[in-house]
Amino acid sequence: MTDRKINRALISVYDKTGIVDFARTLINEFGIEIISTGGTAKLLAENNIPVTLVESITGWGEMLDGRVKTLHPKIHAAILADRDNPKHVQQLKDAGINPIDMVVVNLYPFEKTVANPDCKFDDAIEMIDIGGPCMLRAAAKNHRHVVVVPSAAAFGEVLDDLRTHGDVTDLSRRILAARVFDRCMVYNQTIEIYLTGHCMDASDTAQEKPAEDASKAESSPFARMSERLDQLSVDLYRGAQRNLRYGENPTQQACAIDYAFDGAARDDIPGGDDEQTGSIALSYNNSVDADAAIQLCSELHREFGRPLGESGHVGPAFQPVFPRITHEQHTERHLPHIQNPGATYFITFRLHEGSLDPRERSVVLDACKHWHTTKMTVHACVVMPDHVHLLVTPHEVQSGEWVALGEIVKSIKGYSARIINEHRGSKGALWLDETWDRIVRDEQEFGTRWEYIESNPARAELGQQYEWVWMNHASWKDLHEYNRRFRPDRLESRSHIAEQTHSVVFIKHTNACGVGTSSDPLEAYRRAYLGDPNAAMGGILACSFPIDAVFADAVMNSLDRWGRDAGAGAFFAEVWAAPSFNDDAPSIIRTAKPWGERVRLLAVGDMTTPPDADVLELRSIAGGILMQTPDVTGLNEDAWKVVTQRAPSDQEMNDLRLAWLTCKHTKSNAISICKDGMLIGNGAGQMSRVMSCRIATWLANENGHADKLAGAAAASDAFFPFRDGPDILIDAGITAIIQPGGSKRDEDTIAACNERNIAMIVTGTRHFKH
Repeated sequence: MTDRKINRALISVYDKTGIVDFARTLINEFGIEIISTGGTAKLLAENNIPVTLVESITGWGEMLDGRVKTLHPKIHAAILADRDNPKHVQQLKDAGINPIDMVVVNLYPFEKTVANPDCKFDDAIEMIDIGGPCMLRAAAKNHRHVVVVPSAAAFGEVLDDLRTHGDVTDLSRRILAARVFDRCMVYNQTIEIYLTGHCMDASDTAQEKPAEDASKAESSPFARMSERLDQLSVDLYRGAQRNLRYGENPTQQACAIDYAFDGAARDDIPGGDDEQTGSIALSYNNSVDADAAIQLCSELHREFGRPLGESGHVGPAFQPVFPRITHEQHTERHLPHIQNPGATYFITFRLHEGSLDPRERSVVLDACKHWHTTKMTVHACVVMPDHVHLLVTPHEVQSGEWVALGEIVKSIKGYSARIINEHRGSKGALWLDETWDRIVRDEQEFGTRWEYIESNPARAELGQQYEWVWMNHASWKDLHEYNRRFRPDRLESRSHIAEQTHSVVFIKHTNACGVGTSSDPLEAYRRAYLGDPNAAMGGILACSFPIDAVFADAVMNSLDRWGRDAGAGAFFAEVWAAPSFNDDAPSIIRTAKPWGERVRLLAVGDMTTPPDADVLELRSIAGGILMQTPDVTGLNEDAWKVVTQRAPSDQEMNDLRLAWLTCKHTKSNAISICKDGMLIGNGAGQMSRVMSCRIATWLANENGHADKLAGAAAASDAFFPFRDGPDILIDAGITAIIQPGGSKRDEDTIAACNERNIAMIVTGTRHFKH
């Protein structure tokens, strides 16, 4: 190979971050001549950096409003010439062309341009770079002789090579060339997706759409796809490819390819760099099942594994503020008044006369919750037939300026009065002008007020009409403190918020066969294992906590400790995933039992990171690929509604939450039954929902949980088309059911529950999984 020396660099960049310092270093330290274009040349010259204009080399100035700058043989021949080919060298000499040894180019920001909802079609077209990709691809093709620098991120490594070796190494040149083709691939895909989306337009002209059409286009799959494609960027890096033993079956070949989003390689793929390999490599099925286990365990950990007071069920945890106030300030009086900044208030306002019917009470409750999270935090609210109680904390609008509660209450009254008067066909005042309020002084008073609001319907002998009571669970931290200090008898019923909860999951064929939660990791594991100990054998185990030596020993001896008494004949795990494996845990696992040598240990790191709602899931079908965003909706309890005469108890609510999340991660049609922090029956992947109900209850009985069926909770991933499914569940002993609702026969299902005093929650959210 001809001796290489970098003599000339062509620099033409849109994003000029760091380019001045980089160019100055090339000249001052290495004596490299700089060739440049337009705005880049102007910036360099303004910073006293000698630069040769491209037009002085080509003999042509910029044309067509800048569309043609570097598309010229004297540029591209200078880049593409093979310096080891005598013919190429002679042709350059004959044409009077000096070689270019480095190309520093980045592209017009097409992705950023089209991500702007105000972007016009013509604006997008002008952001399609032509000369930049041509130079990058030419330099990347000829990387043995030309160093290609496609982004500011590469400046440092190029200069390091030059300082260390006097040249950019062959490996660095090849890596940089690969980055170029990757960047061009993503760039071209983004343009293709954008243009494909605009093929839906009725006209090829760049006419501005009406505002309502523009809003639809902005939210359309085509419009959003162009934003996400840069994230998707499926990079098939050969160095990250792992051959698997086979696919789903031995007759199928398979491999795993680590992929990247926006150029950043993922490290959370089962079997990637974070795997502590066993004696057998991960199979295709192992990888799929491990991913299912990690997803379910991570969601359980995000929802249940928070330390006390970090519940994410209902909006932001803007906690109550208990100020020092005088006795006079504490006495009841009417709003508006001089507001204590940020204090928590107990507010009451009453009807002018008469009472509200159920529909009208729902209107008032919606009005009370309207400003929650924006102007105030609503900790608790109840709408009684003739009055309303609110427990609220106003938000700080800006430094030193707080929301005026008087105006908020006026807004609630005004809106609800207008809707209710329209409903009644009447006019006149609905609410009394007076509003009574009291500053909440401490945790004890906060708990007392919370309890008062929560129990209002029962004390008024209205029954458990929870559709007119709203309790913000983000405030349970303070309620728990009240219970701990003043009402210890109530702590047990709210134990799910008293301590951090640990989660354990067993997966078989992507479905949960065991799920357990508890403040004690070992108890969480026992519950998960005994959910179905026969199915757990040969399954995938996932834990939400680091694995220590004591826990590792217990798992390795599961059969002797619990399994034999439950009727299990054997036990081993194919894969074991956890945030980390600490101390002597790996050595205990490897030596305690023969299967410990084979189990694949996956240290997956932090399980609290929420999923990216914009990442696309891909599935191949005959003739194409389907794309969708992931199902990231979890326990959105603010949208849940009790539709039966009886509301769930605290214990039933705990089990409903666990059942709902488990069901979300189970193949449709899915019915999941939980009791006391434990999955006791999972009816997965059936063609009819009623059959899933039969299987779930049968499994619970088969695995020795007949006693737990009494008082258990069941979840359905989609609505019940008929009442036959709930009837089977109720006959088995289930007392609380959660489901999305939306069937034409919802009223029949609700009636089936009311007939037997069963509680039912409708979530409004479906969780199909295929």
